[in-house]
Amino acid sequence: MPECASCTAPVQPEWNFCIYCGEPTSADALRHAPLVAPLVAPRTNPLAILAIVLAAIGGAPALIFGHVALRQISETGERGMLMARIATVLGYVWLVVWGILLYSLLTNGR
Repeated sequence: MPECASCTAPVQPEWNFCIYCGEPTSADALRHAPLVAPLVAPRTNPLAILAIVLAAIGGAPALIFGHVALRQISETGERGMLMARIATVLGYVWLVVWGILLYSLLTNGR
């Protein structure tokens, strides 16, 4: 009985592949590529995460990081588009809030 060249397991003459290791047992056996590539989810953009954290704690710089993250996401295809948009909008909201607060503090003494 013939043996597999890779794992030395006994194989039948009509087999094209070894049932133990999957290696071809004859020269005319063709190994096909897998039909489906493994799915790998793209990573979340780190600037989008930073922007949403800054927006959550009241930081107006979230709008800057949000805009940069949106640009990077559109170029690279990373995840985090919604997170970056929310952070950008909240960054503008916080900019207005901080502007009103600063204006009220500066004009309160008059």
